[in-house]
Amino acid sequence: MKRAVSNLHGNGDERPAKLQRRDSPSTVPIPSNRQQEEQITAQPLSPLSNNINTKQTGKQERGHSTIPPRSKSTNKRIFDWIPPPSEEFYDADVMDQPASKRSRSRSISTDRGRPRSTSSDTTSSRDHKSSAYKDPNYVTILETKGCFMRPSEAGPVLEDIELCRRLLQQPIENPQGTLLDDNFIEDFYNSLRNRSEARLLVDLHPHLMPSAENQYIQGRRWLKNVIDGYNDPWLKTEPIHGPRPQPDHARGLKWSTFSEQQRRKLGIKPAEKSLYIARDDMYFPYLTAEIKCGTQALEFADRQNMHSMCIALRAVVSLSQIASCPEKVHRRILAFSISHELDGLRIYGYYPEITDGRIEYFRWKVAQIDIWSREDKWTCYRFVENLDREFLPIHIDRLMDLLAEIPEPQDFSFEIDNDHDIASGVGSQEWSGYSRAPSSQNLQPELCSMIQVLQQQLEEQKTRLEEQKSREEEQKAREEEQKAREEKLLAKLEQQAAEQKVREEQQRLREERLLKLLEQRQ
Repeated sequence: MKRAVSNLHGNGDERPAKLQRRDSPSTVPIPSNRQQEEQITAQPLSPLSNNINTKQTGKQERGHSTIPPRSKSTNKRIFDWIPPPSEEFYDADVMDQPASKRSRSRSISTDRGRPRSTSSDTTSSRDHKSSAYKDPNYVTILETKGCFMRPSEAGPVLEDIELCRRLLQQPIENPQGTLLDDNFIEDFYNSLRNRSEARLLVDLHPHLMPSAENQYIQGRRWLKNVIDGYNDPWLKTEPIHGPRPQPDHARGLKWSTFSEQQRRKLGIKPAEKSLYIARDDMYFPYLTAEIKCGTQALEFADRQNMHSMCIALRAVVSLSQIASCPEKVHRRILAFSISHELDGLRIYGYYPEITDGRIEYFRWKVAQIDIWSREDKWTCYRFVENLDREFLPIHIDRLMDLLAEIPEPQDFSFEIDNDHDIASGVGSQEWSGYSRAPSSQNLQPELCSMIQVLQQQLEEQKTRLEEQKSREEEQKAREEEQKAREEKLLAKLEQQAAEQKVREEQQRLREERLLKLLEQRQ
C-alpha cells in the first residue's frame, strides 16, 4: 500500500489502474466487479469528460486529488484530475473585465484541468487594446469626425504657447536618490532594454509622470482634487471611433471637486454615463499617457492619446456651449498627453477651434525628448510638476467659471409644443428664460444635457439666420440704390441727347440762313 501511494505522488505515474494491472499482473490482484464499481465511483471526473458534474467531487477541493481511504483495496488508483473552474469563478473574476478581455480569459487552454501559464496575458491584453489604432485609415476617420493630429493654421492662443514653454523650462528641484542618478542610470537603462510595456510602466514611467495621489500623500496639497487611473477603460463615456479609451495612465478630477449644486448643473450621477465622466470618480481628464515598445509604436500611442484627449475636450466644449460662452475655450489648450517608449518621449497639448458652430480638435507639439540624455532626463518630470502647479488651477478655475454661467436646474426647463417643431418651438426663446415643466423632473441627466446643447445650437442657428436676413436686406438696399443711380444716370443721358439734338437743329438752321444770304448776294 505504501509503495503504491509513493508511486502515485512521487514518480508522477498517473496511469489508470487497468493499465498498471497489465504491466504487473503477478503483483496486483484483479479486482472484483463490485470493487471496480467502487473504484469508478471514487474517481473524480476528467475535465476532458463531456458530462461534468461538480456534485460528484463531494468533499474534494479544487486543485487537490482525492486519495482513497486505507480501507479500500490496494489496487485502487485514481486519476489526479482537478475539476475545471465553476461558473461562479468566471462570474467573480472574469465578468468584471471588459468584453475583449473576458473572452480571452475564458478561452485559456488547460492542461489536465490546470490553466496554462498566462505570463504573456498582460502583453496580449495591451496589444488587443491598441490593435484598433493600428488601422491605416484610423487617422483619416478621425479627421472626418473633426479630430486632427496636427496643429491648425491659427494654432493655440499665444498665451497658451507661452504657458507650454514655462511648463517645460521653469526650474524645479529634481528628485535625488533615484535610478536616474548618474551612478545608476546606465545599469537602469540596460535592465529595461527589450522588456515589456508593463515593465516600462512599473519602473520607468514613475520617473516621468509620477502618481498624483501618491504625491498628495507626500504633502503636495494642491493635488487633493486629482485622481489617477492606470489602464482603466473609460466606460462612462462614449468613444469617438473605435474602442473606448484605456490609457496606461490618466489624471482627472475627483467627484468631490464639485459641489452638490455644480453636480446638479452637470446632471451627473455616480452610476450613470455622462459626457463629463471618463470612468468611476474621474471627471474632466486633463492628462493621459501611453507607453509602447519601439519608436514606430509611438505613432499608435499618439493615436490613442488623440482619441482620449478629444473625448476630454468634448466635455469642456459641451460645457462651454451650455454656458453660452464657447469663446472662452476657443483655441485654448485644455489638456495634454505624453507618449513614450524606452528612449523617446513626446508631449502634446490639445485645443478646440469653434467657428460658426463647427467644432474641430487639434494638437500642438510641446516637446520631443530623449529620456536618457543628461539635459533632458528630468524634463518630463519637470513638465508634469509645473503642470500640477500652474495648469491644474487654470483647468479647475475654467470649469468653475463655466458652471457659474449655467443657471440652476429649477430655473429652466425644455418645453416643446406638440404643434410646433423643435426649431420654431424651442429655438424661439432665450435659453435662460424657460420655466421648468412638471415632466422635466423625470428627464435623465444626459438627455437634459443633450437638449441643452440642442437649444444652444438652435439659438446659434437662429442668430445666423437673422444675420443672414440682415445681410440680404442690406444687399437688397444696395441693389435698389444702384438701380436708382442707374435710372438717374440714364435720365441724364437722355436729357443730354435731347439737348444735343436741339443744338444740332439750331446749327442746321443757322447754316441754311447763311446759305440763303450768300445766294441773295450773288
